[in-house]
Amino acid sequence: MLYAGVIEKVITPDFPTLLSGYPEPRDRYHTEVHDDLKVHCFYLRNEETEVAIITLDLISYKKPRVKKVREQIYQACGIKPENILISATHTHSAPACGSVPFNHDNREMYPYYLDQVSKAIVEGISEAKISAFLAKIAMGKGYCGKEQGVGGNRRDKDGPADPDVFVTGIKDAKDELRGVLVNYALHPTFLHAESRAISADYPAYIYKYFQDKNNDVVVGFQNGAAGNQSSRHFRTGQTFEEAKRVGYAIAAEAEKVLSELNYEYDVSLFTVHTELEPEMKKIPPVEEAKALQQKVKNDYQNSIKNNEPYAVQRTLECSLIGANNMLRTSMGGAEAVEAIAANNPLEIFVLGIGENRIVTVPCEIFVEFALRLKKESPFEHTYLASTSNGYGSGYVCTPKSYEEGGYEPTVSKYERTVGDSLIDKALELLGNN
Repeated sequence: MLYAGVIEKVITPDFPTLLSGYPEPRDRYHTEVHDDLKVHCFYLRNEETEVAIITLDLISYKKPRVKKVREQIYQACGIKPENILISATHTHSAPACGSVPFNHDNREMYPYYLDQVSKAIVEGISEAKISAFLAKIAMGKGYCGKEQGVGGNRRDKDGPADPDVFVTGIKDAKDELRGVLVNYALHPTFLHAESRAISADYPAYIYKYFQDKNNDVVVGFQNGAAGNQSSRHFRTGQTFEEAKRVGYAIAAEAEKVLSELNYEYDVSLFTVHTELEPEMKKIPPVEEAKALQQKVKNDYQNSIKNNEPYAVQRTLECSLIGANNMLRTSMGGAEAVEAIAANNPLEIFVLGIGENRIVTVPCEIFVEFALRLKKESPFEHTYLASTSNGYGSGYVCTPKSYEEGGYEPTVSKYERTVGDSLIDKALELLGNN
C-alpha cells in the first residue's frame, strides 16, 4: 500500500535581495512581494521504498546544496540521499543563488538565505513523513501549446516545442485531492527585468488555480526541457495578467487530466541514477571573446536603430547577454574554469512510480532532447524535468544550434555532444529498470 505526505513552506526572503535571471540591471533588488516563494514537499512510501520529491521556487539550487540537504534529510528522517529529488522551477524573479546572476562561480551571494531554504526543505519533508496518510496516485498528460498562445520555441516560432502537460495526482482514502505535481516546458520569464517584484512567475498561478478551490492541496511544479522554450513569440505582454492567463491555462488542462485518471493504492517506487562527465567547450581567448561581444553588440544596436520587430530585438539582446557572459568567463581565467568544473559531473536521475517515469537533469536542456527521450522510452508516461539535483554550466544545446549561433550556444560551456550523451544515459537507465 502507498502512503503519502504533502507539505509546503514559504521561503520568501525577509530582506531586500537581488533578483536573478537577467544580467541587467545590476541593481535589480526586489521592492515588493507579489506572491510568496515556496518549497513544495511530497513524501511517498510503500512496503519497500520511500522517496522525497521537492520543488523550489528558485532559479536554481546548486550541486553542493543538493548534496548537503540530502544528507540533512537523511539525518533528520532517514530517507536515503539517493531517493531524494530536488527541482528548481527556474523563476527569474527570485533571489540570486550565485554571487552575481549569470556568473559561473562557486560562491553564494546569500548563504544565510539559502541556509533558511535548506532548513525549510528538511522541515517540510520531515513533517510530510510524520503526517503521511493512506494514498492513491496516478499520472497522466494533457496538451497546452502555442495554439493556446501559451508557449513554444523562442529561437524559431515554428521550431520544435513540447505542449505536453504532465500531472501527477495524490488522493487520500476519502478521494480528496491532496497533492499535485505539474511538469511543463516553458521558461518562467513572463516578468522581465523591469519587474522588481518577487514572484514564482506563471507557476504561482498554477498553484493558485488549485488552491482557490481547495486550500489544503499542495501543488508543485517541475520545469521541462525549457532551454529553448519561452513565451517570446506568443505572449501579449510581460505582465502578471499574462502570467495568470498562462498559468491558469496549464492548470485547467492539468485539472482535466486529473479528473480522468485511475488512481492506484498499490504502486512500485524506485530511484536510480548515474553521472556524466560532460565534454566542455574550450573557453576562448579574451581577444576572441571581445571581438564576438562587439559584433553581437553592433547587431543588437542596429536592430533597435532599424526598428526591427520586438522578437528580433529580444533574440539579439539575449545573444548579447551570452557574449557578455562568455567574455566575463574568458577574463576570469583559472578561477572561472575551476568554478565551472564544480558543477560536474552531471547527475541523471530516474524516479519510477508504477509504470511512470520521471527523468531529471541539472541543466537547461533544449526541447529536442526531451522529445527524443519520450519517443524512445519504453514507458508510455515519461517526462523530463530540468534544473534538478543541481544546476549545470548553462544550456545543453543541439548541434544545429551551434551552427546557427545565438544566445544559448554562446553562453553554454558544453560541447555539442552533451545533450545526446545525457539522453543516452537516461535511456540506458530506463531500459534496465
